[in-house]
Parts: sequence; C-alpha cells; structure tokens
Amino acid sequence: MVEFKTGKSQRELWEKQHLERAGEHEELEDTPNEFGKKCIQLIPENGTILEIGAANGRDARYFAKEKGCRVIATDFSEIAAGHLQAAAIKDRTSCHVYPVVADAKNLPITQKEYFDAVYARSSLHLDNEELDKFMEEVATILKSGGYLMIEGKPKEDFKISRSEEVKANMHMDHDGHLRRAWSEEGIKKIVDKLGFQLISINRSTENWHGVETQFINFIAKKYG
Repeated sequence: MVEFKTGKSQRELWEKQHLERAGEHEELEDTPNEFGKKCIQLIPENGTILEIGAANGRDARYFAKEKGCRVIATDFSEIAAGHLQAAAIKDRTSCHVYPVVADAKNLPITQKEYFDAVYARSSLHLDNEELDKFMEEVATILKSGGYLMIEGKPKEDFKISRSEEVKANMHMDHDGHLRRAWSEEGIKKIVDKLGFQLISINRSTENWHGVETQFINFIAKKYG
C-alpha cells in the first residue's frame, strides 16, 4: 500500500476519521443523501446495486427500504463496514444490504453484467490510471441499460482548493487525505471513453457544520 507524507496509508487515515465521526454517522444514519434521492428514481424495483465507499450505508439502506434493492455495500474501512452492519440490523435492512470490506482499486467482483447500478458518492479518490481501470470494471459488471452514478468534489470546493495538487486531478490535504477533483470536462471524457450515454451532470451545495461544501455529480447509462 502506498505511503504518503503523513507516514500513514489512506486506509489508516479513513479508519481514524470513521472512528472519530461515529456520532455523526449515527446522527445521519437514517438520512439519505440528496444525490441518492435523485438516483433512486432510475433504480429498478428489486434491483442489484454496487455501492463504492458506502460508509454507514445511509444510501444503500435507503435503496433497500424504498425499492427492495439488494446492495453490495463496499468500503475499505472495517470500522465503516461495522457501522453499516449495525445500522442495517437496527433498521432491518440487513437481509438486503451486504457490507463488504474492499478497495475500489481491487474489487472482488467477477460477475459480468450483474448490477443494475454502480453508485459512489465522495469515495472515488482514484488517480487517472486507477480510475481508468475502475471504469473498465464498471463496463463489465453493469447490465446493459444499467447506470453509473457518481458524485464527487469539484476543484472549487474548499477541501480541494485548500489542498496541494500532488498528481493530475489528485489533491492532498494537511492530514494526508487524498481526494480526486472532478470537472464537467473530465466527466464527459470518461463517459465518452466508456461509450455510455450521459444522462445528466449537475452541481450542488450543502451546509456542513456552517461551511458551504460543493459537489458535482453525473449519471450515465450503459447502452443495451
């Protein structure tokens, strides 16, 4: 695993953050994200979803409750997966939501054309080469007509703008966290390379502890 300036791996940094934010996870555990609310309109009843970086699974559990979806909810943090499992037991979605400790760089998925949607929010902190590999996997595991649904940070967001760019589209903050900066131009290139249909690109803002945070999201559909 790659080490950075802090001497800690990205996994260790996120484990620490999930541990420190356990109270926040509990506070938000029953509140789906706005992007998740938008995506559910396209997700089929009883669909099969792969979520990347699910954290406490508030969106995964929302998909299960609202549409009866079966969700493979991955996160490379064991602590996050534990929070998710506890929350799923609490709200009785554990028969639909399956926590899996896995890294987006090396997904343990072998089934072809298996998922109705691949969903990731604020979790695909991959460099260009890693993202290309991930997208190749997405093209394989999505069903024809399936959806790729991604939300991330644009370069204008304070978490990106205050960080140092250490590689193309990759920024590191003072704690050592790496984050990918997304843009409309970059998204269009990704979708074109996949050969998918771009359904939408949108920007949004949220208030996080009194600070305005910015997001950019897109939905693309695999032709079929």
